[in-house]
This record gives sequence, C-alpha cells and structure tokens, in this order.
Amino acid sequence: MSKRCPECHRINEDSRIFCTYCGATLDAELRLIQDLERQKELSKTPSPTKERGEVNFYVSRKPAENKKNSTLPWVLLGVAAIVVIAWFFLHG
Repeated sequence: MSKRCPECHRINEDSRIFCTYCGATLDAELRLIQDLERQKELSKTPSPTKERGEVNFYVSRKPAENKKNSTLPWVLLGVAAIVVIAWFFLHG
C-alpha cells in the first residue's frame, strides 16, 4: 500500500516519511506534532493583527472544484447544424 501526500496528492512509497515531490510530511502523527509546535510558537509571539483588528488570512489547501459544464450549448449547436444541413439539401 502506498502513501498519498496531503499537500500535492501524489503517491509515495510506504517507507517515505516526507513526500518525494513537495517535501511535505506524510506521517499523520508527525504532521500533528508539527502543527502543535507551530501553534505553540505562534501563541508565544504577540500577533500584530490583534492591534489592527482580527484579520484572518487563512488559505485553504483544498483542490479546486471542477465545475460541471452544461450540455445545453452542445445540444443547441447540434440542432442548428442539423437544421442548416437539412435546409441545404431541401433547397439546393
């Protein structure tokens, strides 16, 4: 079984701790420890955003959602093509 990177979503070998492609941590426990250490460091330093008011610059790392395209334009184009071809055969 292989590990999928939570950052770049590429597949890595089971023996890997870090992603071969982007360097992100693959082990869930190690990622949790790193996140807790980051939060601990952030809580120690005074935040300049509190002085200016609460500003959230959180960026989601979710992949972009694919929008489903409507088939209506293609259906209308097909009907229009059939009408044009029929007109040429009947009046030509």
